[in-house]
Amino acid sequence: MKCFQLLPLLLVMLLVATTLGAVLGRSSQVTNTSRVRCLEKERRALLDIKDELVDRYEKLSSWDNEESKRDCCEWRGIECHNRTNRVTQLDLSFDNLQGKISTSLLELHHLRYLDLSFNDFEHAPIPEFIGSLNKLRHLNLANANFYGPIPRQLGNLSKLLYFDIFWNECYSENLDWIISLDSLEHLSLSSTNLSKATNWLEAVSKLTSIKELDLSDVALPEITLSLLPKINGSSPLAILDLSSNSYPSIMTLIRWFSNFSSTGLTSINLGGNNMAGPIPNFFKNMMSLEYLDLSQSDIQGGIPRYFGNLSSLTSLNMYESNLTGDFFELIMNLSGPVQKKIKYLGLSENNLSGFFPNMSRFSSLIHLQLERNQLSGSIQKGYLRLRHLVFLALSSNRFTGPIPDLSFSSSLGFLHLDNNMFNGTLTHTIGRLSQLRVLDLSFNSFLEVKFTPYWYPTFQLGTLILRQCKLGNYFPTWIRTQKEIEHIDISNTGISDVLPGWFVRISPRLIYLNASNNQMYGVSTLRDSLLPHSRLRATTLDISRNKISASVNFLCYVKEWGLLDLSDNLFSGQIPDCFANFQWLRFLNLANNHLSGEIPHSVGSMSALTLLHLRNNSLLGGLPTSMRNCTGLEMIDVGDNRLTGKIPDWIGDSFPKLRVLILRSNAFYGSMPSNLCRLAKLQILDISSNKISGVIPKCLQDFIAMTTYLSSDLFSNPWSELLVPSNFTWQMPYIKSFQSAYFMWKGKEVKYTNHLGLVKLIDFSNNSLVGGIPSGVTKLVGLVGLNISANNLIGHIPLDIGQLKSLNFLDFSRNHLDGGVPTSLGDLSHLGVLDLSYNNLSGRIPLNSQGLTFPESVYVGNAGLCGVPLNKSCPGDESYQDPNSRVGGSNVTNEGESEDDSFITEEFYITLGLGFVVGFWGILGTILFNKRFRYTFFKQLATIGDLVFVRIELNKARLERHFQNW
Repeated sequence: MKCFQLLPLLLVMLLVATTLGAVLGRSSQVTNTSRVRCLEKERRALLDIKDELVDRYEKLSSWDNEESKRDCCEWRGIECHNRTNRVTQLDLSFDNLQGKISTSLLELHHLRYLDLSFNDFEHAPIPEFIGSLNKLRHLNLANANFYGPIPRQLGNLSKLLYFDIFWNECYSENLDWIISLDSLEHLSLSSTNLSKATNWLEAVSKLTSIKELDLSDVALPEITLSLLPKINGSSPLAILDLSSNSYPSIMTLIRWFSNFSSTGLTSINLGGNNMAGPIPNFFKNMMSLEYLDLSQSDIQGGIPRYFGNLSSLTSLNMYESNLTGDFFELIMNLSGPVQKKIKYLGLSENNLSGFFPNMSRFSSLIHLQLERNQLSGSIQKGYLRLRHLVFLALSSNRFTGPIPDLSFSSSLGFLHLDNNMFNGTLTHTIGRLSQLRVLDLSFNSFLEVKFTPYWYPTFQLGTLILRQCKLGNYFPTWIRTQKEIEHIDISNTGISDVLPGWFVRISPRLIYLNASNNQMYGVSTLRDSLLPHSRLRATTLDISRNKISASVNFLCYVKEWGLLDLSDNLFSGQIPDCFANFQWLRFLNLANNHLSGEIPHSVGSMSALTLLHLRNNSLLGGLPTSMRNCTGLEMIDVGDNRLTGKIPDWIGDSFPKLRVLILRSNAFYGSMPSNLCRLAKLQILDISSNKISGVIPKCLQDFIAMTTYLSSDLFSNPWSELLVPSNFTWQMPYIKSFQSAYFMWKGKEVKYTNHLGLVKLIDFSNNSLVGGIPSGVTKLVGLVGLNISANNLIGHIPLDIGQLKSLNFLDFSRNHLDGGVPTSLGDLSHLGVLDLSYNNLSGRIPLNSQGLTFPESVYVGNAGLCGVPLNKSCPGDESYQDPNSRVGGSNVTNEGESEDDSFITEEFYITLGLGFVVGFWGILGTILFNKRFRYTFFKQLATIGDLVFVRIELNKARLERHFQNW
């Protein structure tokens, strides 16, 4: 009976259990299915997108079909909606992807955020179908290597809030397409060509929601002031960038934009627009302005006094803006509320002078740049008591006295005091700057940076540059404490010590080490110092111009070399054959050592190699055939060795970029391969002092680079692409020293560095060449030097040799040339040195067009020559007398004397003096009163020393001969 009474209870329990099981089953099923949120159709679309891309760095490795990776909502760069699981965000920025964008992108119907920036789409146009993603709110295509027109279909993205196409090669001839983007808040068309978009301002005026507008470097077309569009509505525009447009009337646009903004502009960048005149007064009312950039302008009148009342201004940048006068007076115009507010002050590359004022009243200052002005004197104690200062740059002024005490600025991280005249001894207070990361005191030749061996600074530097300071005889041991350092330059600092083993292993981050131009000596312990470890960037080691003696086997212990300069030391032994994995190495300089043996075969494995200097060693053998794989070579200098064999035919086929080929002073033999003529970019060819026989190839005119005159631009650099390889842009100033060459010039070996690209030279001298001088040589009108002396050449000097207008140095001596001296030689007005001696030339020596002659030594050894300057008259001449002879203190004019010299009279010198005065003040006046010309002149003056060598030498000898004749 009791069992029957329990039956209902059991039925209820069974029902509950069944229901609970079903619920748990469904829950389990839901749990299992929720493991994969993304929709299958969208997952396949994303995989199609991946298939169209080249993912060298495997950034998209999480995008896969594997069971554990099937949920695309968990993939890198993907975000899905929390409820619908639709893909709403695709972010592939900074993934270094290549390829193209798949049309499968259109399957992501709910995409709101698309970022493809900082990839490489290989000059492809922006896909028009992106305009069909009508739910997009954010579109970033910046720096993705797109090319061509911006598709008008992007105007269909009516919900777009953010659009950035910065740094591509795109253009738009009409901006009507942005008018429909009435929700747009951020628009950056920077670097887009808008030169034909004359309606740009009217289109912008329709963007009533715009907050940030970047139209920098877009070649904005000028707008007639009377045609400025009327402002029918206002916008919350706060940030405006119109920089780098070369738009002189840019100030008029600012007035328009200030009225267009309903909230007031907070950031204005007008730099690089060649503005001229005073700063207008309408900035006076911009009390919300926080950031103002007026750099690269021609500002007159300095900084207005009302700037001191701009109480919101935190950043003022006016570098290269023609600011002149006393720096103290200029700073006084920033007195007022702004001096407590301003954080960034950039006034570099102006013409400010005077003493350094007390800057401590700018109590919020974080960033101060005053480099490349004319500030002078010492910095008084307490004038830099800036508690928040992080960045200080006073480089390239004329400051003297001790380095100021900066210990009050405990946040200082970047200190640039280089290229001044600071003196005395750097005190230990510098070590209290615990946040210091960059210290540059270079080119302060009278500054002593000496500390006791037990000094331990609190900072951990990333960059230390003490070039041309006084460090003393011993290696500074405190550098050993810098465990995070990446960049060290202690070159030309007077160190006379052994390079310590710990120096090159003090930091795993070390990628640049320059200890050149010292007196370091002894046997290097570099082999024990260089432990193999991975680096992210190419490594530079420059210990050239020391007295280090060791083998160079230590090079094998690091594979990440980028620049290696061990030249001018006492290194000996063979060059190790371990270059097979040196994928980064672009510059290798082992010149002027005692290296022996053959050039190793593995040199040919360095695919990135650009400059190879092995000159002045004792290397044997020939050029290894593997070198033909180094197709990027632009300079080869293996001169002054003991190399032998024939000049390889493959040189002309393997090095399309070669500009300098120097094989001088070796034992190469055989004929000169005609394949050399395929080196169209070759500018210097020196195979002198070998055993080359045969004839000079007739194809010399195929040296295309030699068939053009010197560039009219004194500051142009034909090798700019060499100086700025992508891996070395940060150290470009140091790479220039690698771009140098040694060659014979007027009988002396010279080293040529700056503007090497302007030198065009052929030297075949001191060989066993036969045959005649090819007529094609006169097509090389850019030649500055031509030397084919000491050979066995026969035949005539080309009659049109006068076409080589740039020639400064011409040597045909010690051959068997016959015939006369071409009269066209007289057209070479820049010719400074000529040598035709010891040939079989005959006939009258012609005068040049200026009536000047070369000395007798130029023509000796030619029995058939006659006339001035030889003391030998030609048949039919009257009796000859030396025109320089004097009787009774007066010149005696002979009938045979050339009347061309008669212009050198008293009036000639008066005219010469007047011409000098007018010319001198014409140039000096321009320098003094034209700021932009003055700046360009002095900025480049230090870099044109070698160019002066070419230009001055063109006239030096000619003028000397002129006054000798007088």
